[in-house]
Amino acid sequence: MGYLSIELKGKPEDVLKRAEELAQNKGVQFEHDGQSGSFSYLVVKGTFKITENLIEIEYTKPPFVPDSMVEEQIKQVFSA
Repeated sequence: MGYLSIELKGKPEDVLKRAEELAQNKGVQFEHDGQSGSFSYLVVKGTFKITENLIEIEYTKPPFVPDSMVEEQIKQVFSA
């Protein structure tokens, strides 16, 4: 299991809207309620929640997939 915190750069609703659009374009299953949610893509699954100016993400992946690869992709989706 991996953990990642990303600083919000913008309003949470704008970041989530962009993340939702990117996820849809990449075929990522993405759901949220405006404060927390989940995502799933192939063998990687995760949850997230927004706290103050951070998005806190917890994810699971197979051991053969490097954390750095997963985290880079997550950052691309959640960084506005």
